[in-house]
Amino acid sequence: MKRLLLVCMAALMAATALAQDEPTTKWPYLYPEFKAGELMRVGKAPVRALYNVHLSLSSLHYVGKNGRIKEADTWGVTGLVVGEDKFHFVAGKMLKILAETEGGYIVKEYKANYSSVIKDDGAYGSSSLTSTTTKSFLYNENALNQYNGYLMTDVYKDLLAMKNDAEKLPVLEETYLVIGNQLIVANKKSVNDMEGLDKKAFKAFLKENDINWNKTDDLVKVLNYLTTK
Repeated sequence: MKRLLLVCMAALMAATALAQDEPTTKWPYLYPEFKAGELMRVGKAPVRALYNVHLSLSSLHYVGKNGRIKEADTWGVTGLVVGEDKFHFVAGKMLKILAETEGGYIVKEYKANYSSVIKDDGAYGSSSLTSTTTKSFLYNENALNQYNGYLMTDVYKDLLAMKNDAEKLPVLEETYLVIGNQLIVANKKSVNDMEGLDKKAFKAFLKENDINWNKTDDLVKVLNYLTTK
């Protein structure tokens, strides 16, 4: 009986820890904490700092020397490395690289689904949290409202401490093909609609290779097909 109780408690603790690592309305970030990384810019040395990808506009935030969260200037940015993860900056978004070829990239965007935590209770809609909470956010040039990407505070240690005292924030994922500066949704319709594509030949290619649009390896085949024609 004791053993069963211990097993149940361990499972509950593990589930709680996992839930606490998920984004919330007070912590709209990809990672459960800011992580050491290097930001690459054209013609400049990598900039080392603690980084995180904000889930509102796929923008990049970092912790400044004063311990406050700031949004990185994206001028000249080519990419980001955080731990083992690599990101490519394209179309104003910091997107995680799933695969890279000579002709382009397969990338994934992570975006917060704010609409799922908003209840349409009034003429203009209202948050599922109390109005007191929603009106208490700090606003300045680097802090953004928890229901459209804004933070409750831009002080990193304070935000970290309050992140789990909030609702879970669901995350939407979208995979893209990147060719040059072109961002193409990784599905049959979007690729088939590309200007100049030989649709008949592309259809034959898909059939011959039995392309699964949910598999990164197959998306690499599609990318190679598009960039070697």
